Amino acid sequence: MRTALVVHAHPDDEVFATGAATWVLNSTGWRVVLRVATPGMGTAAERLTGSCELLGIDEWDWLGESGQWIDDGGRNGPRTLASADQGEVAEVVERTVRDISPELVLTVGSDGLTGHPDHIAVSRAVQLAVQGHPCRTLGARLRAEDVRAGEELVRRLLPDEQVGSGQVVGCPDSRALEEISGAPELSRRRAMDQYYDGLGTKPLPELVTTYGGRGDGLLLRAVFDASGWQQDRFEVLA
Repeated sequence: MRTALVVHAHPDDEVFATGAATWVLNSTGWRVVLRVATPGMGTAAERLTGSCELLGIDEWDWLGESGQWIDDGGRNGPRTLASADQGEVAEVVERTVRDISPELVLTVGSDGLTGHPDHIAVSRAVQLAVQGHPCRTLGARLRAEDVRAGEELVRRLLPDEQVGSGQVVGCPDSRALEEISGAPELSRRRAMDQYYDGLGTKPLPELVTTYGGRGDGLLLRAVFDASGWQQDRFEVLA
């Protein structure tokens, strides 16, 4: 059986970055294995399990020791991936690659998909870790035109509010990206709901009145509405 290894910084990245790709791979006979570096908050493990079931991920575990790195909301504090020694993170990823022997590795692209410093740290660590291994490595990217379309959707609904970190810009040259498509829209929407009730399945006009967050999660939801839920796009990392 062909194996794909997916490496992410946080629970829920598997939905936003690679949710369509993992479903498609699983449906075509691949074994899909996820490793997540930080445990997130509260019941993240339970939510992650539910998400994996919807996205065709056969198994998941923490990258390294549980709690080795933390998510502090992108503030780059102690024990975050962004502040960790890059070689140390890459060593843990490389050990995982040796253990699993994947034919394909998926992570986020060089821009971290959203510019989040932990995402960028994971992408760099993966690129270092796969050197010398015979696996193809892809990093999830958004198209710049899709980001603009998503921003326009939320601007119409929330004209007086800033939505997103301002670091989500997308790839300006969509011709450089590869696409994996064909996943059912509802699976990804329901996987998103595992983390934030209604974030995936509520109509966007209703969602913005009930969902308090105004971060990148809401912006990415709008990007999917504008560009489609059934595909992910990737740059070649190795």
